[in-house]
Amino acid sequence: MSTVFAYYGSKNSIADEIVSLMPAHRGYIEPFAGSLAVLRAKPAAAFECVNDLDGDVMTFWRVLRDRLEDLERLAALTPHSRAEYEASWPIDTDDDLTRAWRVWVKLSQGRGGQLRPTGWRYHEITRGRGSGMPVTLAGYVGRFAAAADRLRNVSLECLPALELIDRYGRDPETLLYVDPPYLGDTRCRTGYQVEMQHEPEHRELAEALRSCKAMVMLSGYASPLYDDELYTGWHRHEIRAYTGQSNNGAGERTEVLWSNVPLLQHLFMDDPHLNVSTVTIDGGDER
Repeated sequence: MSTVFAYYGSKNSIADEIVSLMPAHRGYIEPFAGSLAVLRAKPAAAFECVNDLDGDVMTFWRVLRDRLEDLERLAALTPHSRAEYEASWPIDTDDDLTRAWRVWVKLSQGRGGQLRPTGWRYHEITRGRGSGMPVTLAGYVGRFAAAADRLRNVSLECLPALELIDRYGRDPETLLYVDPPYLGDTRCRTGYQVEMQHEPEHRELAEALRSCKAMVMLSGYASPLYDDELYTGWHRHEIRAYTGQSNNGAGERTEVLWSNVPLLQHLFMDDPHLNVSTVTIDGGDER
């Protein structure tokens, strides 16, 4: 599956496998939306809501949905340029279209898919890609329309994740896919504007998720805190992926899914004949 920008921690390369493991559900909620890789990889549910406390990211998704042609035109006319990247700071502005465009420039032309100064992204050599950054950027823009269409009937929120979990976690026919910033000691650096570096935040999240009547799928890296304490007794599935978040730098890393219900069931409750299967993913998220 393809994306509209690079994003730190994106599940782009493993989204299809995550979707294939989803239990049957009527409602679908993402408390930590980010790049929306998983939402965009799955068929629409009866109702869906995505949320991120990062207002810049959520502004991009809202403007992409509501003002597609305007944003598409701005992005298509934006050259791959160090000066353009540097001129996009700061993000803050009263004009939402300009704000969304600046978010896109920073994520697509910055290193590491982050909304902070990380340096301008360019290809020194093609490394078998067969194209340079201008072609990559054009590819992002070419996917805007499909992403906007996927968001047509999706509710967009910008709340603390725990509020959203409390609101939607009471319905047993709803699935929460939870992809928080990973525990600080399982990755080599920070990369989000809203972080969860410390153990107490993850304990608070676990308390909320364990209280849910809704179905929960949680992404993370293996850790004694998660495996031996917070999510003992939950179903567990491993996925191989390439990442830049490892404590040892970039390389292959095992992603873990924890779930309070068995995985590998039907994707939707009204389709009992739908079978799903897993695949092995050895690729990596675009960073």
